[in-house]
Amino acid sequence: MANFDTTRAKITSVTNAAILVQTIQATYRDAKTAQGLLNLYTAGSDTVFNSAVNALFTSGERSELGQMLTQLNSLISDWEANHAAVLGV
Repeated sequence: MANFDTTRAKITSVTNAAILVQTIQATYRDAKTAQGLLNLYTAGSDTVFNSAVNALFTSGERSELGQMLTQLNSLISDWEANHAAVLGV
C-alpha cells in the first residue's frame, strides 16, 4: 500500500509557493492604499475624513500611524524602484 504521509505537506508547500508573488503584490496594493489615505489626510481636502480620523484616533495614535505610514512610503519607493517587475507596475 502506498504511503501518502508527506503528500499534504508537499501540497501545502506548492500552494504557498504559488501564492508568493500574489501575496507580495497584494501587500504592495494595500500599502499604496494606506499611502493614499495618508496623502488625503495630509492634504486636508476632505474635512469629513480628517474629522473622522481625528475623532477615532488620539494624537498619540495618529502620530504612531504617521510613523508607520512613513515607513510604508520608504518601502513603496524601494519596491517601485527596485522590484517593479515583481509588482507588475
